[in-house]
Amino acid sequence: MARYRSFLFPEATIGDGFLVLDARESHHLVRVFRARIGESVEVLDGLGKRYLGVLETADAKGARILVQEVAETVRSGPTITLLQSMPKGKTMDLILRMATEIGASVIQPVFTDQADVQIKGERLMAKVDKWRVTMIEACKQCGLSQLPRLDTPVSLSVWIDQHPPKVESLRVVASLEEGSQPLLDVLRDVAEVQSIVVAVGPEGDFTATEYSRLSESGFKPVRLGANVLRSETAAAYILSVVDQCTG
Repeated sequence: MARYRSFLFPEATIGDGFLVLDARESHHLVRVFRARIGESVEVLDGLGKRYLGVLETADAKGARILVQEVAETVRSGPTITLLQSMPKGKTMDLILRMATEIGASVIQPVFTDQADVQIKGERLMAKVDKWRVTMIEACKQCGLSQLPRLDTPVSLSVWIDQHPPKVESLRVVASLEEGSQPLLDVLRDVAEVQSIVVAVGPEGDFTATEYSRLSESGFKPVRLGANVLRSETAAAYILSVVDQCTG
C-alpha cells in the first residue's frame, strides 16, 4: 500500500514511465508530508487510474514520480446523482466530502425556495472550485480512484427542465410529506436501473410547489427513518442506503 497519495491535476505532466506533479501537489508531498526520494507514492487521477511508483526527484515545485505500475478501476453499477439543496455556511463542504467517500457519481447543487442561499458569478465559481478541492482531498484521504463530477449550481426548476425523466432511471426525494414510502421499499427492484437520482432539500424542506414539480419529473417521495434529519445527515443516509442496495 502506498505511503503517500497525491492527485493528478491537469497541470501535471505524464511521460513515458514517469509523471511530474503540479506545483501545489509537489509542495504538499515534499514540504508538508516530507516525502523522500525512493519512498512509495500513489497518484490518483480521479477517473479510475492509480499511478503507483516512487519519488524520483523531491522538487517542491515539480516532484517527479517514477511510475512502476498503472492500475485502473471501472465504475460499476448505476450512476448515482445527489441533487442537493445548497445549505448555508460550510455544511456543503461536509456533504461533498461524505458524498465523495460514499461513492456518488455526480453531485448537483441546486438553489431552492427555502434555502436562502443565492450566490452568482465569480463568487459562485470560486465556491465551486473550493468545493472541488474538498472532494479531491476526500479522494486522497480515502484512496478513492473515482472523483464524482461536480456540476455548476442551478435552480431546482432549471435542473428539472433540463433533465426529463428516463425509463431506465429511478428518482427519489427525501420527504417529510405524508404518504412517503420507506426508502427500502422503493429500492427493492433496482437491478435494471441505470441511473438513480436522490434529491435532498434544505432544512426548511422543499415547498409544496417544488414537491409538485419533483413529482411531475418522476421523483418518488421516500422516508428516511422515523426522525427528522438535518440536510447533511439526510444526504449521507440516503446515499449510504442506495450504495448498499446497488453495490
